Amino acid sequence: MKISIDAGHNCIPDGGAIGIKREDSVTKEVVGKIIQKLQNTTTKIVDCTPYGQVFSNVGQSLQYRCNKANQSNSDLHLCIHFNAGGGEGVECYVISQTAKNYAAKICNEIASLGYKNRGVKDGTHLFVVKNTRMPCVLVECAFIDSKKDMTMYNADLIANAIIKAVVGMVIASNSVIASFQAACNLSGVTDKNGNKLVVDGVRSDSTNSVIAKVILKKDTSSNLVKWLQTRLITLGFPCGRSGSDGIFGASTLVAVKNFQVKNKLLVDGIVGPNTLNKLLG
Repeated sequence: MKISIDAGHNCIPDGGAIGIKREDSVTKEVVGKIIQKLQNTTTKIVDCTPYGQVFSNVGQSLQYRCNKANQSNSDLHLCIHFNAGGGEGVECYVISQTAKNYAAKICNEIASLGYKNRGVKDGTHLFVVKNTRMPCVLVECAFIDSKKDMTMYNADLIANAIIKAVVGMVIASNSVIASFQAACNLSGVTDKNGNKLVVDGVRSDSTNSVIAKVILKKDTSSNLVKWLQTRLITLGFPCGRSGSDGIFGASTLVAVKNFQVKNKLLVDGIVGPNTLNKLLG
């Protein structure tokens, strides 16, 4: 299969929406992840994004993308965007039935990460959708101005979801996330619904709800503290002679503070959501 793809905006004067994040930055990030993950597979991918190029108007930018996609003779074109306007969730725009089938799968896979599924919509008013010769799916991955969506935003997971929907390839799970999920379960930490986490290495809405509430500090002990110590040691921040013993003592406190300094975080020796997010990568 050959896929052509473009990261919405990313050129002058086509800068995209600005909300909690910049659309042109996150589209580029997601497309970069997709290309990276597919580069050593049998799926061929052609990037049609005019990164940093200067056009007289937005229409020229859109025509560039269509021309390059049509020249690629790809089987499918993916146009990656992020929405704005006060809503939340994922939606896709298409014209053909083939594109509609892909779009439904993309919506379902991204929605499985915790985003609202807004469904597949008519794309006849969109330039790239109607001017590419192959089936085209314009993906509005999430809302750039939604606090909920941007809190969940993870380019790696969105890229994985799109790849799974389009080519059926399941990307290997994140072992760091999986080990964190397992440690939470062993420590009795549940998600916002009181359920144990699925140990799948996917940063889902449930896992994010746990990250938001976990607090680890000096003189506590648990499997999560043991996970913390193991992670710090792996990243080059030793926790003293006891290593990963599950007890948050003085040496672990020093390691946490050193990690916070290195990552320009508040240096308080407490592992809350901000420090935890850095540890999880």
